[in-house]
Amino acid sequence: MNSINKSSKILILSDSDLYGGANIAGYNLHKSLRFSGFQSFMIVNNKISNDPTVIQKEHSTNKKWISNLIEGKWDFPFSYRLGILARKMNLDFNEWYNSSLIERYNLRKPNFISVLKFKPDIIHFNTGGGNNVFDLRDIKILSHYYKVVFSLHDLWILSKPPPLVSYKNVRNTINYKFHQIYQSKINFIAHSKWVYNNFLDVKETQDSPIDYIKYSININKFRSRSKIEIRKKLKIPKNVFVIMTTAVGILSNPFKDFKTLYNAYTRILNEKNNLLLIVVGDKESNLESQKFSNKFIFTNPLPQSEKLIEYYSCADLYIQSSNIETWGLAISEALSCGLPVIASSVGAIPEQIKGFNRGNTHDPFNFYSINSANGLLFEKNNEESLYEMIMWMFLNKDKMKLLGKNALSFAKTELDINNRMNKYIEYYNSI
Repeated sequence: MNSINKSSKILILSDSDLYGGANIAGYNLHKSLRFSGFQSFMIVNNKISNDPTVIQKEHSTNKKWISNLIEGKWDFPFSYRLGILARKMNLDFNEWYNSSLIERYNLRKPNFISVLKFKPDIIHFNTGGGNNVFDLRDIKILSHYYKVVFSLHDLWILSKPPPLVSYKNVRNTINYKFHQIYQSKINFIAHSKWVYNNFLDVKETQDSPIDYIKYSININKFRSRSKIEIRKKLKIPKNVFVIMTTAVGILSNPFKDFKTLYNAYTRILNEKNNLLLIVVGDKESNLESQKFSNKFIFTNPLPQSEKLIEYYSCADLYIQSSNIETWGLAISEALSCGLPVIASSVGAIPEQIKGFNRGNTHDPFNFYSINSANGLLFEKNNEESLYEMIMWMFLNKDKMKLLGKNALSFAKTELDINNRMNKYIEYYNSI
């Protein structure tokens, strides 16, 4: 095949452009490719931005008529019950279909006509969480005629969490996936060493081509604004110690473990008064207890927006208390805004956070000196450890500022997406 140049067409397919870390990572790549002069286009299931180079994929007519019945848009006797029954049958069919070895073209026409009209030189599937853009069977077929790349944003392809594994017959589903991979020419790419190593550790995928290009963000966009001005705008007093955390649906998301953060934070509020926790990605009404409600700000700004950057800018500390994390794009954004980070030592988080060793030679997570550390790591679900680390940051603001300075340096050297473009083009040319 011809080498990739600035006249080549690169097509990125994703579930969304600005919803969830995996989709935002794909959008960041798309924007940076275009900024570098490449012809990149993006097709998504759910378009949020007003970017004309992002194209809304046509929705399935099957899902549309089912929604019309359930939502009452088509109203006739028993229409609601019919809609519920149709949805259940559709779910049951998909459950069976996604765990069977039957080929798609035996049932219906392949769903990639919208891709072929672009005549792409590279098709890059950025589909975190599963085959929610195209069936894995379609991707397999395309891989025999095009350069096909599949970004691994999670462990879905291995049927491991994340995301949640909810199949009734996990073994059949695993067999289906590995069967499709074995028959394909898909080129996999991991964006964290943790995902990369998980992929290599599975016998069934060891012969599949995989490469590694680290996650990255636009550090020129995610840079701290004036803390004084932003706090004045948001009516947050200067002397308040502001903590920030963020994730889509963080209060109910089983992987984010907001409970540990909540318990550690409210425990500190029993001792210290001048703290504030900004929770981005959920609403206050979802909080079980309204105690200390004036010590929280719940907000849901558009991802990548100036409003989101303002919240990073007014904070003193960022916390990610996840149970598992394949990277943590919000951590990258926080580091780029010069925030020190306290995070659970799970998944790929230690690839970003260099934990400060405060003199404990037996600390299993934090190894770095104050000259290079950018935060602290703790054992997941360990409320006591998180409480102690927040309190340490609160009482050692000079050292916390040094960690924040190192965070910014780390982002500049390790997380700048503009430094990744050559690697992506080299990778596209290598497959």
